Amino acid sequence: MSGFIERNQWESFLEEFSQRNHSRATRLEVVGEIGAQEEERYLPLIGLSLDPKGTEAGSVEIILGGETARDPRHVEHLVENVQRVAPLIGPDGLEEGVAFEDAEGAKTILLFEKLSQIPEKTADIRHADSKGAQR
Repeated sequence: MSGFIERNQWESFLEEFSQRNHSRATRLEVVGEIGAQEEERYLPLIGLSLDPKGTEAGSVEIILGGETARDPRHVEHLVENVQRVAPLIGPDGLEEGVAFEDAEGAKTILLFEKLSQIPEKTADIRHADSKGAQR
């Protein structure tokens, strides 16, 4: 990871990052001693927050999932004792996610997923009924 955010800017960076990328589909991975583990996929980003004081000081909370009672999917992931924060920028200059490294060297990576979409231009295909007539 390169291009780290200075520690005194973590809180404002995470708040602005959350606002810019709210509701984007995500993939959360943790890379540690046992290798890479995917924690979730496709849940929307609700927000990231830094706990600057108290028993969880230096921890970042990642909140993903549905925002209403109709969508009960929800994940809260705590990255404790964060040492480094790095925005992940793609070759096109757009944000692709953010990565955190803890005191033990484990990395938590939040990536944005690209969801499949119906293309703007589609073929004009008309379906025939069982007798061969066009609809």
